Amino acid sequence: MSKPIFKIKPLGGVGQIGSNMTLIETATERIVIDCGILFPYEDYFDINYLIPNLSNEAPFDHIIFTHGHEDHIGAVSHFIQHSPDAKIHAGDFTAALIRKKIEYNKTPHHIDVFEYNQTLKFNDISVDPIRVNHSIPDTFGLLIKDHKEFFALFFASDFKIDFKTKYELPFDFEKLKRLSTNAQKRVFMADSTNILSSNLNTPSEFDLIAHFEKIFEKLENRLFVTCFSSNIHRLKTLIDLCEKYEFKLVPHGRSVISYLNIANEKGMIPNFDTVVRLPDQIQKSQKNLCVILSGCQGDHLGTLRRVAINEDSQFKLKPEDTVIFSSKPIPGNEKKVSLIMNKITELGANLVTDPKALFHVSGHPGKNDLLKIYQEFDPHTIIPIHGETLFLKEHVKFISEAYPQASSILVENFDDLHFFENLEIRKIKGERLDPVIIHGNSIPIERERISERRKISCNGGVFLSLTPNNKLKKIDRFEFSTLGLPAHFHNNEEQFKTFLTGFFDQNKINDPEKFKEEVRVAIRRYCDVNIGYKPTTIVHLVTV
Repeated sequence: MSKPIFKIKPLGGVGQIGSNMTLIETATERIVIDCGILFPYEDYFDINYLIPNLSNEAPFDHIIFTHGHEDHIGAVSHFIQHSPDAKIHAGDFTAALIRKKIEYNKTPHHIDVFEYNQTLKFNDISVDPIRVNHSIPDTFGLLIKDHKEFFALFFASDFKIDFKTKYELPFDFEKLKRLSTNAQKRVFMADSTNILSSNLNTPSEFDLIAHFEKIFEKLENRLFVTCFSSNIHRLKTLIDLCEKYEFKLVPHGRSVISYLNIANEKGMIPNFDTVVRLPDQIQKSQKNLCVILSGCQGDHLGTLRRVAINEDSQFKLKPEDTVIFSSKPIPGNEKKVSLIMNKITELGANLVTDPKALFHVSGHPGKNDLLKIYQEFDPHTIIPIHGETLFLKEHVKFISEAYPQASSILVENFDDLHFFENLEIRKIKGERLDPVIIHGNSIPIERERISERRKISCNGGVFLSLTPNNKLKKIDRFEFSTLGLPAHFHNNEEQFKTFLTGFFDQNKINDPEKFKEEVRVAIRRYCDVNIGYKPTTIVHLVTV
């Protein structure tokens, strides 16, 4: 059997929104695209994030970043630790974001900043950046070709088509077609994020301006807006309107301040110094303010939540204030965002909820946008990526209905796609590996520890220390403490002490480990009878 020209394997980002990472393996090199984090769902008990599982992977030679969102660059420091000799390639704005991240994490590394018209040349393949539209500057699709041009693979995990935006150049169809025209087979690995959206064509960022302007025209007091901190285009719209209507824009929250500063350093905000003010640079009584709040997904420690529950040290919402959500909840965050909206309403502020008003547009393609790229690029094979499993399957269905001249391949994380000279693409099922959970000081934490947290969180805990007598046969004294148990239990502690005393009077210590387990089981049964469930119980036998 002939060897493949190259292989492609998603290591994350397929069947999930986040943790994006895709391996391209040739005969001589291992090149990955992106290395992002996966934001945890609520039941992950306050962990930081999840990252692709690289435990079975040899070191990589190169990494190419498509853009600067956290689900594409967030795990870069972990990548550097795994592959310290790998070369990093990124666009200018993305490189600035990565540089700040790796300096903070004390994992310094050189970054090769590529120019738009530059071809990244590797031993067996070449990669050309293709300009696309998205919700962060400097976003690229990647056109990957083997040197004999058997294949031209267009990898576009995050994009939209926006011909009206004034903040970036349009999707570069001309370059995509020009560089792929000689390939014998064209393959498209395509964003699936909005495949279920009712918006067949994703609106332009330009479409928001008129809706925001109507708000500014009537404003007499403060405006609070929450949006994704990385959406520099949205922030520029608000900065321009602040300048027009003589407001000051106040970024409030570490992430939005950081993104704005980097955009300003890159010359993207020419009116920064005249419009933008930090919270400590304004008077608290000032009315003509547009305050940008980070934490639009309802993050527990986010600035938006702090303001909404009236615990922020800088800003207290007043009835005359106006609040706009210029973002959409990521799947799984709907309840958190809804609760924050309720809190804002309780404080009396004017929460703008007009369904006809447009204050947010997606950075991902609708079905008609996908179809336009199919028609422009004319792929022979389409591979849905960047989406939950439901999205990927729906995307496959859409391809069969809307563009039947192309075949489709449904892939999951760790599936191997082999590309051969006879133009065959063969899928090899891979071994599934769960993402690595990161908590605390960027330290991995095992899933069984999360399971322990879940049990304590749901049922509370009883912790018992036993001191035996000199002969180590009977318990001389004991102390206990509890976590998360109801007042009913604490109000009847004497009953619990009587139960323990009786148990120790009736049972001797023959085998210490067996005795501890018997005590643990007895306490759980006692709690089940008295409070209706069994808390996590830990017993220590203290010997001197």
